[in-house]
This record gives sequence, structure tokens and C-alpha cells, in this order.
Amino acid sequence: MSEVISKTVKLVQALRPDEFNHEWSATEVSKKVDMPVQTVHRLLSCLEEYGIVFKNKENRKFRLGLSLMQLGLSILEDLSILNISRPFMESLADKTKESIYLTVREGNDGIFVECINSPQMLRIAEPLGMRLPLCHGASKKVILAYLKPTAQKRVIEGLIDSKHIKSQRELDDLLDELNLIIQHGYAISTSETTEGTTGVAAPIFAWNGQVEGAISVAGPEIRFNSNYLNRIIDLVTNTSKTISKEMGWME
Repeated sequence: MSEVISKTVKLVQALRPDEFNHEWSATEVSKKVDMPVQTVHRLLSCLEEYGIVFKNKENRKFRLGLSLMQLGLSILEDLSILNISRPFMESLADKTKESIYLTVREGNDGIFVECINSPQMLRIAEPLGMRLPLCHGASKKVILAYLKPTAQKRVIEGLIDSKHIKSQRELDDLLDELNLIIQHGYAISTSETTEGTTGVAAPIFAWNGQVEGAISVAGPEIRFNSNYLNRIIDLVTNTSKTISKEMGWME
């Protein structure tokens, strides 16, 4: 019985939609999971009876069914990146005494959707709803860096068309920086959003591995010496991983 359950779980996971496709034939699924096509078809047909899988009668391909979505929504209906992130933002604010921001993507831009302002007199206080292109600032660049390749390419083309990236040199510098962000797992910017400020940001992932947003710490550049910066990096990256796990992401 456990072997059947294991195979069934593999089939359901193989039917996850991606940026290229959301339906697959039994033959395509069998190749993805390395099972005989007869076994795959039999199990998919069983799952179809319970609405876990839906079969498109026109092309005879399978996709995840509404019953599975309803089960997921019953867990997630009251949750969002903002609701999940808020207590961890408060904890990060308490530890750093700096301003904390939650950024999400909309099109080619990043938007501050939540913030906790620093209690210090010398502090950064950017407004909620502030919108900047994804090539500008740590929290935006870290989202751009972790987008799927096709989505990233589309955004960069849009930034070029809108003149936010004005030259080949700027494009090359941005691509180099995105590669470094992937290598390090975080982004740092200085005087990009506001003159004299430093920001450190790390990505937040959803259950499907897609980058969902970014959490960042920002403060006056004068406070961000090397030792302090290393501490901030550790706190931000650990917090982003914790939030991602709460969102269902498995590293």
C-alpha cells in the first residue's frame, strides 16, 4: 500500500503547473516519474474519479483537479505573504532596531506592501505603496534575480523598453549583480532608493519554488560597518528562509 501511495504522490507532484505547461499526457508523465505508462494511466484515472486530477477530453491530457485546489484553499484562505511575514518582520525589527520592509512584485516593479519603521531618531522611513523598477534597490533586485528565466527575461526587456536600463553597460552590470545575488543568497544596495542609506534584502519563496517577494532591512549607511552588516545579513537571510518555510517552501 505504501508503494502505491508513494507513486500517487509522485504523480500529483509531477502535475504541478510550471511556466511552460499545465497539462500533460500519461506518456509525458510516465517519463517524468520513470513509471510504466500503464501504471501511470491507471493511477491517474483513479485520481480523476475523486477530482484530484482532471482529464481534458479534447487532448486527453491531465492536470491537477479542483478538489485538490479546494483542499489547499481550505488551509490557505486566511493566509498571505503579508499575514505570514508580519510577526517575523516584528521579530527582525526588534533585533535590528532598523526599518523593515516587505516587497512584492507587480509587473516590472517592486512595491512596499508592509513596513515597520525604526524607533531610532536617525532612521529610514519609506512610504507604504512605494513603487520602483525591479532593477533599483536591494529588495527589488533580489526578486528579479530569483525569477524564473523566462519571466526574468521578460521583465528585463520591459525595463529596457521603459528606459530604466539605458545602455548595454547598465544591462551587463545588472546581469553581473543578479548572478552575485544568486551566489550569495541576498542583495545589498547603497544610496539606490534613498541617498545615504543601505539596504539588505533576501528572497521569500512560495510552496512552488517561485519567488513571492523579499524582506529587507534598511538604515543609514553610516551605521552599516562590516561587522554590523554581516550581522544584518545573517538575520535577514534566516528570516527570509523562515517565512518561506511558513509559505510551504521546501529548500
